[in-house]
Amino acid sequence: MFDIPRPTPASKPSNRPSAELIAVGTLGCLVAVLLGAASAAHDGATIIGAIGALSLCAAATTLYSRDPVLAFIWLWLFEIFNSPLSAIPGYFSPTGEAIRQADELLVVLFVCLTLWRTARSDARLPPLWAILPGVGVALFGLLGAAIHGVPLKVTVVGGWLGLKLWTMLVIALLLPWKRSDVERVYSAFTKIGLFVAAFGLADYLSHDAISTALHISIYAFQAGSLRGEAAHSIFPHPNELSLFMSLLFALTFVRFASTKSKSALILALCFAGSVLLSARLKGFLSLSAVVTIVAIVQVMATQRNGALILLVGVLLLGGIYSVEGTVITEQISLYTSSETTARAKLYTTSTQIARDDFPLGAGFGRFATYASHLYYSPVYQQYGLNNVYGLSRKYPDFIDDTSWPGVIGETGYGGFAIFVVGLACLVLVLARRMLTATPDLRWMPLAALCAIAVLLVDSLGDATLFDWLALTSFALIVGPALGATRSAPGAYP
Repeated sequence: MFDIPRPTPASKPSNRPSAELIAVGTLGCLVAVLLGAASAAHDGATIIGAIGALSLCAAATTLYSRDPVLAFIWLWLFEIFNSPLSAIPGYFSPTGEAIRQADELLVVLFVCLTLWRTARSDARLPPLWAILPGVGVALFGLLGAAIHGVPLKVTVVGGWLGLKLWTMLVIALLLPWKRSDVERVYSAFTKIGLFVAAFGLADYLSHDAISTALHISIYAFQAGSLRGEAAHSIFPHPNELSLFMSLLFALTFVRFASTKSKSALILALCFAGSVLLSARLKGFLSLSAVVTIVAIVQVMATQRNGALILLVGVLLLGGIYSVEGTVITEQISLYTSSETTARAKLYTTSTQIARDDFPLGAGFGRFATYASHLYYSPVYQQYGLNNVYGLSRKYPDFIDDTSWPGVIGETGYGGFAIFVVGLACLVLVLARRMLTATPDLRWMPLAALCAIAVLLVDSLGDATLFDWLALTSFALIVGPALGATRSAPGAYP
């Protein structure tokens, strides 16, 4: 009655332990040894921290072995809640700093696991347009560092920061995306986005009472200033909320424009409201860029839909401007009229460095990046910036305040040109994918194009190109936009 399959040699159980079991057993031994050492050593906190790091890596490895895409989503979630977690022991305490640096450890682990998986399987390699920009930027940054005698430690840290965008792009393209992952990513973005937006609204209405009680609010702004009445939600700074919600707006507004989904429109309005509460000029410009791109694409596709989307966008932006017109005008006046601010100095000096060291630049870790802040760069004294408020050795907090001066100053005009060409290639590939994807998934490449616009707008006044949360969010949109929308199996375009 029933056809019972006969056992085959392939189905016989193996006596050899799996690689995952070996890894878990090895980790157990290490944890046991470290726990014993912690009980006997005076520096038990360090050992406990090592145990936590090992446990985190083991959990990430196990999850990755089962579902790489889900592991990527959990990496993104860890980066979102990284700052609130570090606030528990104290944001500026050694433990808080170690928690914030844990995302670096997880990203390194994720990169290694992805490369290992690719090497052991028949997974397709990313196309040259995704690989060559990172290689070119690395070449210019490393040559500049070698010529200027930059210490190896500084070069490594600076290079790791300078190649974040291209690293995340290649890793995202190596993941095994499926059509179902589009909805999985969209669901993760919207659910977390709603939580962050609700928390931000509650905190804003309570005048930062919630974030202060949880020690999340770490920057004190003068009441009545441009930043004094800005929401920041679970993030330590309003800039991060503005960027995060702008990316969510791009994703949901494109979904609404393509599917006419009422829920997507409600979500888009909710996220636009959070951008409004952040009181950032960059947020307003990001929303404007998204609306403009979507309207142009819809007009090219169908005149009626394009007019409708443009109308919705204009009403939305008009409403935001009517509420924050004064703040927006003041910020525009501040950033366009002053040539003596630290940010303006970084831009002008980066072009001087690029001219003086054409075509290379000062090398990785030497200008306008966290590495040049951490290991205070002699370039600042060389160009007379060591006496500028925010760029001095005593108060260097504005050194990594933006993105493009770091690209231009460290890799020169050569690295900058490669960076721009690489982004242009990505834009062209996404535009082509919009034409070849199936109709039900065509909105995803458009959302990725809008995400690029948001990143570029934000990068003009923040270190967006060197921020893991921003770039992981970006990769989590671009990955399925290219990997899950292919009309047929095969190589990327």
